[in-house]
Amino acid sequence: MQITFLGHAGFVVETAGAIVVMDPWLSSKGAFDSAWMQLPRNHHLAPLVREKLETPGKERFLYISHEHKDHFDPEFLATVQRRDFTVLVPKFHRSELQDVFAKYGCKRIIACEDAREVPIKGGYIKLFVSEQGTNRDSAVMVRGDNQCFLNLNDCKLHDRMVRIVSEEGPIDVFSAQFSGAIWHPTCYEYPSETYAAISLKKRDSKFEAVARALEQVEPRAYIAAAGPACFLDPTQFHLNFEKVNIFPNATQLFEFMKKRLPQAATRYLEPMPGDVLDVKTLEFVSLVPERVTPENMGQYLRDYAAMQEHVFRERRRNLLRAEVDEIHERLRVELQRKLDLLDLHERVGMPLYVELTELPERLLRVDFKGRRVDVVPEIRETVRYTMKASAADIVRVLDRKLNWEDFLLSFRLRLSRNPDVYEPVLHGFLGVEIEDMREFCEGIRSTEAQRERTQVEVGGKRFSIQRFCPHQGADMSGGWVEEGRYLVCPRHRWQFDMQDGGRCTQNNSSLCAEPVPERESSDKAEKSASAATDVRART
Repeated sequence: MQITFLGHAGFVVETAGAIVVMDPWLSSKGAFDSAWMQLPRNHHLAPLVREKLETPGKERFLYISHEHKDHFDPEFLATVQRRDFTVLVPKFHRSELQDVFAKYGCKRIIACEDAREVPIKGGYIKLFVSEQGTNRDSAVMVRGDNQCFLNLNDCKLHDRMVRIVSEEGPIDVFSAQFSGAIWHPTCYEYPSETYAAISLKKRDSKFEAVARALEQVEPRAYIAAAGPACFLDPTQFHLNFEKVNIFPNATQLFEFMKKRLPQAATRYLEPMPGDVLDVKTLEFVSLVPERVTPENMGQYLRDYAAMQEHVFRERRRNLLRAEVDEIHERLRVELQRKLDLLDLHERVGMPLYVELTELPERLLRVDFKGRRVDVVPEIRETVRYTMKASAADIVRVLDRKLNWEDFLLSFRLRLSRNPDVYEPVLHGFLGVEIEDMREFCEGIRSTEAQRERTQVEVGGKRFSIQRFCPHQGADMSGGWVEEGRYLVCPRHRWQFDMQDGGRCTQNNSSLCAEPVPERESSDKAEKSASAATDVRART
């Protein structure tokens, strides 16, 4: 088995029987309205990937993990001429990927349920699918030539890793996201000290999740992939040079791992786009000459930005006042349509204020309990959530050139909230498409309906808790303990304070923790052991 790294989360895996191209993100315009660019740049690999997909001989597969545009690159895929290969996509409730490829003209499409195997000569490809409401992702495993590669990319399967390894056997090479990919705290208006503290906590939490996955998988090698993009828009270029943010590089990850897992035998690899790894020997059989290092990163980014300057020059547009007024009204209608379908609106106890930067005197006030969107001259409440963006950026969402989540990931907005507490329904209202709003609400209800309980040990005491995280249903029996009191969700790393009834430190959700009397603890622990592994404190 050989693995060619394509940059970001992209790979070409070649065995004696098949070629599998995974998440090729190669467009020179990047992703999320050109806000994210591949780091290191990899656009020059497009001809190589086309050749792999178009050349007959071995059976060929294209795997797309989910819809995010740093994984699903329609612009590049449109350049592939010969399409007699098989497309593998996860089978989500929303059939967007299947629908796109049904029109693409490929040999066949296989929409895979969770844990479905697709046989290849001498092995198989297997997809692991994760879907909670509108949060959709998947991971992929290729086994062939007596070797195995497990690529988690962004998929948060950390609460399933023990079971996957026990069922699938040894894994030679493992890859999983180690960098942030969210707009918090990047887009929030925090004091610099608060911003740095939040970023550091989130970064270390992400590193810890990778460390625990490595402890469970015990691969021979870990490839640092699905790492940070870079930000070459002149208005965002400073993000590349922040001392602390949620976009660490592989060097920082490896330093953490050497301290966290000093006895681990796993090799840590940071390939450049185009490097080819032989899985049997764990040696690179081909290395590209261009190497990006912490020492040359600054100049590399400045040169890269100069190369891409035309992309941002072309997207600039000055709007007339009449156009801004029209966009403002279209946005009001869009928000009202969303609100009409949000049947969990009663849970949001604060208004949302949306400001177009060109019209600061005409704010849109979303009243969730009243189910109204009104135009007001100023912010009235201390307790509120705010979003600011330009009409030129918002109109691209209204024109369906990108969806709401893509817009949020573009970082071309500013947010604030008081109190500084994550509100899942309001968060979903912002990021979910109109047609997905009912499914989003049903997903929350479905997660909340899971009442199974289990026992965990925290701080030397046993607690009975709801087994599944109230956020997106992760199995809390796969979590870990921090500071002797906080049970941490293995999927999104929310902390639940066992000394406060299992209440989440980020919002008002709870695991409804109850101390187990000592006389009952041993009996119940034995019964729950078959359903879940006890959580142990981190050393």
